[in-house]
Amino acid sequence: MKYIIASTAVTDEIHFADGKRVEKVAGGAGIYALCGVKLWCDDVMLATGVGADFQGIYGKWYEKNHISMEGLIIKDEKTPHTVINYFEDGEREEIPLYGADHYKKIETVPEDLKPYFESAKGIYIFKNSNAEYWKKIIEYKKNSSTKVMWEIGSDATCPENYQNVKDIAKHMDVFSINLTESRNMMGKDDLEEIIKEYQSFDIPLVFLRRGAAGAVMITSEEVTYVPSQKNVNVVDPTGGGNSSSGAVLYGFCEGFSPEKCGIMGSISAAMCLGQYGVPEKITEEMRQEALSRVK
Repeated sequence: MKYIIASTAVTDEIHFADGKRVEKVAGGAGIYALCGVKLWCDDVMLATGVGADFQGIYGKWYEKNHISMEGLIIKDEKTPHTVINYFEDGEREEIPLYGADHYKKIETVPEDLKPYFESAKGIYIFKNSNAEYWKKIIEYKKNSSTKVMWEIGSDATCPENYQNVKDIAKHMDVFSINLTESRNMMGKDDLEEIIKEYQSFDIPLVFLRRGAAGAVMITSEEVTYVPSQKNVNVVDPTGGGNSSSGAVLYGFCEGFSPEKCGIMGSISAAMCLGQYGVPEKITEEMRQEALSRVK
C-alpha cells in the first residue's frame, strides 16, 4: 500500500450540545483520515489494533468501499467504544467506554508500523508526544523514503511540552495541528506570531487548521491561506481535522503545491462533515466532483 493510516478505528457515540445523540457510528481519527485519502486514491489502508468484533461491525463498510482490512490487528475481544460529548463553545471531551487501559491496549505501536517503512509512500500518525514511541518511529524513518505526517493529539499541546513537540516535529515531513491547540501550546493568541513560530520549525510543511476559517499552509519560506469549502451543510463536525490531514498528506506525497494540498484537505473535510460518522460509500462520482472542485 502507498498510504498507511496509523490511528484508532473505534465506535463513536456522539452527544451534541443541543441534546441530540447519535449511537454507534464508525469513528476514530484513523477512519476519518482513511476517508480523507480515499477520496483521492484507492491505494490506502488503515494499520491499527481492533477488537475481534470489528469485522462483524464494520466489515461490510470496508467491502463496500473496496478497502483492505489486512492492516488491522486483533488485540482484544472488543473494539473501543468512545463517548464524545460536545459543549456549547464547540469544545469536546472523549471518554473511552471500556476504560483508558483498554483503549491503550488497542492503539498502534511502532512495531506495527515498521514493515510499512519499507514500501509506503506516506504514513499518517495521530499521536501525542510519547518519547519512546517517537524514538522508534524516527529511527525507522532514518533509513526510509517514506514521508510521515504527525497529527498531534490535543493532550500533548500544553505549554510545558512545547519544546518536546518541536524536537519531534523537526523529524517529520508534515505537522498537522489546529489553531486552538497552537495557542494553548505556545501561549500566543496572535495568528501571525504563531505562523512565524511554525516557520522556525524548518520542516517541509505545517498544516495549521482553523476550522470554518480554513487553513494556513506554512513552510519556512512561504505562507498560504486556504479557505474552507463554501455552502457546506455541517451535520457532524467530528473528524473534519483528521480527514483534511489525510488529504494533505496524500497531496504532499504526490508533489502538489501547499495551496493545492490545502484545497484538497478542505474538500475531504467537507465530505466527512455532511453526515453522522463517515460517508457510507465514497464513489467514483464523488472523486470526480472533488477533482473538479480543485480545478
